[in-house]
Amino acid sequence: CKERLGVKCALGVSNISFGLPARPLLGSVFLAAAFGAGLDAPIMNPGSKRFMDTVYSYRVLSVEDEGSTGYIERYAGWTDPYKIAANPAAAQAASSDAAPAAGTAGTDGNDDPIRRMVVSGRKGEIAGETERLLADHDAMDLINNHFIPALDEVGVLFDQGKFFLPQLMASAEAARVGFDTIKRLMPAGEIADKGKICVATVKGDIHDIGKNIVKMLLDNYGYTVFDLGRDVDPQEVLKTVKERDIKLVGLSALMTTTVVAMEETIKLLHTEVPGVKIIVGGAVLTPEYAKQIGADYYAKDAAESARIAEEVFGQ
Repeated sequence: CKERLGVKCALGVSNISFGLPARPLLGSVFLAAAFGAGLDAPIMNPGSKRFMDTVYSYRVLSVEDEGSTGYIERYAGWTDPYKIAANPAAAQAASSDAAPAAGTAGTDGNDDPIRRMVVSGRKGEIAGETERLLADHDAMDLINNHFIPALDEVGVLFDQGKFFLPQLMASAEAARVGFDTIKRLMPAGEIADKGKICVATVKGDIHDIGKNIVKMLLDNYGYTVFDLGRDVDPQEVLKTVKERDIKLVGLSALMTTTVVAMEETIKLLHTEVPGVKIIVGGAVLTPEYAKQIGADYYAKDAAESARIAEEVFGQ
C-alpha cells in the first residue's frame, strides 16, 4: 500500500493473537515487525507496558528518538523483568540501587552555563555563551575552569551508569562547538596545547566508531590528536610517532583476528621509540590481555582514555 499507493497505514495489532495464549507477547512482536514494514499508526492499548516498550525501543532503532533521549529517560535504572522472575530478591536490591533518570543530570542548581550546556549536550546554545564569556574571561581560564570540569563530570556520570553513550557523545559535541568558538576568536598560540596524541585502528580492522569517539573527547580536552584512520599498518603508526614527536598512542581493535596486528604495532613502537606510551581499547580486549601484548594502558571507554592522557602528560 505504501509503495504502490503512497498512503499512510494503520493497523489493529492485537487481532493477530486471537485465540492464542500470552497474547501481549505475540502482539508486541507483531507490532515490531509491522513497524519494520512501515506501519504509521498502530491501533493498540497505550496502557500496555509491553507495547510501549516496543514503541520506545523501535523509536531508537528507527532514529526517531534523536540521541535516544526518550529511551534513556524511560529506561535508565531499568530492571530486566526476566531477572525479577528468576531472582526476586536480587532484582529488588538492584532496583533500589538503580541510577536516577539520566535526564536530571546537569540540573542540580550549579549556575555555570558552560557546565550546564556541556552536561546536557546543548550544542546549539554553547557557541553564543562561549563568545559572551570570552569578553571578560581568559581563554585558558574558560577551558580549564569551565569546559574541562564539565567534561570530567560527564566522565564520572558515565562511569556511574547515570550517563550513557549517546549522552557522552552529545556532551563531547557541545564541548567541541565551544572549543571551536574559542579557537576562532583567540589569536594563534594563545591556547595552550596539552600534548600530541596519535590514534589508529590497527591493520586489518575497519571498525572505527570507538576510536572516533576517543578522538573527539581528547580534542575537547585540549590535546592535538592525529587520527590515522582504520586498517593502519604498524609502519605508518611508527612514521607518524617519529615525525610528530608523539608521546602517547591509542590503538583500537574490534576483531579477535586483528589483535595480532595490535601486538605487532606495540612491539614495533616500544623497540623503535622506547619512551612512547600506548593505550589500547576495543570490544575484544581485557586489561589482562592488554598487559599480555605489551600495552602500557587499557581504556575501557573514551572517558578512561582522557584520564590516562591526563596522567601521561601530567608526568
